Amino acid sequence: MHLVWLKKDLRLSDHAPWHAAIAAARESKGCVAALYCLEPKLIKQPDSAPQHFEFARECLQELAEQLPEHVPLLLAKANAPVSLQTMALCCQQLSIYSHEETGNWASFARDKEVKALCANHAVPWFEFPNNAVVRKLENRDEWGKLWLETMRKPVLPAPEFSELPQTTWFDFPQNLQQQLEANGLPCVQLNCSLWPQWAQYVHFYPKHLTDKTLRQRGGRQQAQRCLSEFLSERGMNYRFEMSSPLSAESACSRLSPYLAFGVISIREVLEVLGQARQQLAESDLPPKAQTQWKQSLKSFESRLHWHCHFIQKLESEPELEFRSAHRGLNAMRNFSELSPEENQKALAWIEGRTGFPMVDACMRMLRATGWVNFRMRAMLVAFASYQLWLDWRHTAPMLAREFLDYEPGIHYPQFQMQSGVTGINTLRIYNPVKQAKDHDPNGVFIRRWIPELKNIPNPWIGEPWNTPQLIQQECGCVIGVDYPWPVVDPDTAISKARSNITEFRHRKGFVEESKRVYEKHGSRNPNRNGNNRGSPRPRNNKRPDEPEIETDSQQSLF
Repeated sequence: MHLVWLKKDLRLSDHAPWHAAIAAARESKGCVAALYCLEPKLIKQPDSAPQHFEFARECLQELAEQLPEHVPLLLAKANAPVSLQTMALCCQQLSIYSHEETGNWASFARDKEVKALCANHAVPWFEFPNNAVVRKLENRDEWGKLWLETMRKPVLPAPEFSELPQTTWFDFPQNLQQQLEANGLPCVQLNCSLWPQWAQYVHFYPKHLTDKTLRQRGGRQQAQRCLSEFLSERGMNYRFEMSSPLSAESACSRLSPYLAFGVISIREVLEVLGQARQQLAESDLPPKAQTQWKQSLKSFESRLHWHCHFIQKLESEPELEFRSAHRGLNAMRNFSELSPEENQKALAWIEGRTGFPMVDACMRMLRATGWVNFRMRAMLVAFASYQLWLDWRHTAPMLAREFLDYEPGIHYPQFQMQSGVTGINTLRIYNPVKQAKDHDPNGVFIRRWIPELKNIPNPWIGEPWNTPQLIQQECGCVIGVDYPWPVVDPDTAISKARSNITEFRHRKGFVEESKRVYEKHGSRNPNRNGNNRGSPRPRNNKRPDEPEIETDSQQSLF
């Protein structure tokens, strides 16, 4: 049995494990199957949510339909180590093929357990790099070249399943139950028709967590349609419209969930992007339109590069899920159990009732759809970390549950970046009132998601607490009754946050630790860092205790 273990690579194209398993099966006259595990340990993690679960189901259903009958997709209702151990007991000889995964700490521990299991049972496990993330990378100096080398390799086509044994089902031993009990294992059901039973796993989630009816649908066809529409229609003004929540919903590619679940690879997207550029060069569009497209496509491509750049950080240091990159900033905020006051602030933030309309509108959109654009994500994180002064280790899992495109390798490094705990990034303390004026001056977006404020006049839509009392009554929206007062005083909260950060950034050893973080994780892009070698030289005459190495953009969204 040559088993392709699927994790977050739910596709056939550009999939090295599929090709390796099929080639080995042809040579050994063996059979091929795919395995996906419904893992209670992962489902119960604080960053998991029903929308992730259901999106994966939609992707798997479409994938199963693409497989011939003699190549089953097995769904195991158990954690991966138990499922794979069961397969090892069932098969005379088992080989496992999978992509390397840069997931959360729980998946990291799971993979280490599987590695030990394979060693104990003499089961070969062949792992292949995923996108351009490098396992055991020594340093970042040559990573950019490695990325280019990987992305310039041809896209692997969907595999051919011909010449494989035409077995319609894997023949399990009759005494499987006895074998399992003798080895102290629970009975694991392996079945390729588990779709009706999928819903049984929703009970692992708290009742207040539900699927999002307005989210994007899963599946490769949806991903390809999304990419095609973006490159032919929606993406023309991407560079200029991706910052505003009003325009970003259609101007962005919306590929991020499909990339997060591996329905399509970065290399495949780049290949289609190259074709779009060629078509653009041969088109008869006016020069202005051509320029707009070229700028937008260039901006989009840079985000594909940064996608792997951020995931590489978590791959190189898995502890970034629960430890600040800059060790000296680990204690800047309180990470003990939240106080009642802090808990109330956190709940107001995640439920979209902070009293700051731009924050609340973005959070309500996110909770309804699983998506909001990159700048508003940055604002949500910064607001929680600065104005509310909540530790990122409390708020990061909360927001991970809301993102349909949650990718741990992007989520945690960027959460730290926006929370000011990397020591190598420019601080960005977003003013929600200014964001409303800049990106929603007429309150269209705010009124869409906060109907309580629909009658508040434009001058006060971003700061309704300043609306005269008489006008509040005329509008039918009294602040503190129909819509909450701000959970914090905006000016006082920002001033206090700046003071706290300044105190920590002037502590002894801050600069030395920042240099260590840069050497391990910093971008070596010479254009970005201002010199040919990409050394961490502060820019714009900044003090040495304020190194600015990378940008603040939220690259998880395309």
